[in-house]
Amino acid sequence: MLRGGRGAVAALRRAAGSRGAGGQGRGQALEPSLLRFLVCPLSKRPLRYDESTNELINEELGIAYPVIDGIPNMIPEAARTTRKKPPADEQQFTLTGCYS
Repeated sequence: MLRGGRGAVAALRRAAGSRGAGGQGRGQALEPSLLRFLVCPLSKRPLRYDESTNELINEELGIAYPVIDGIPNMIPEAARTTRKKPPADEQQFTLTGCYS
C-alpha cells in the first residue's frame, strides 16, 4: 500500500526503470526511497526492510512480504509468518485482516 502521492509514483518509476531487461529474480534489492511510502496493507503501519532476506517486515504482526525484482509483493496471502507462536495475551491478527 502506498502513501505519499506523486513522490511515491516517482519512486516506483525509478525502481521499475532501474530493473533493466535481464531481471534478477528475488535477488534485486528494494529501492530505499520506497520505504518512506510503503505501509502494511493490513495494519497501515510502516515496514522495515531486511536486506538479508529481501523482505519487508511488519514486526507488530509478525509477517514478511517478499521483494521480487525490486518490487514488493504486498498481497497479504504472499506474506510469510515470522513468529512461531503469537503472544497469548494478544488477539491474533490473521493475514486476511481480521482478528480471530
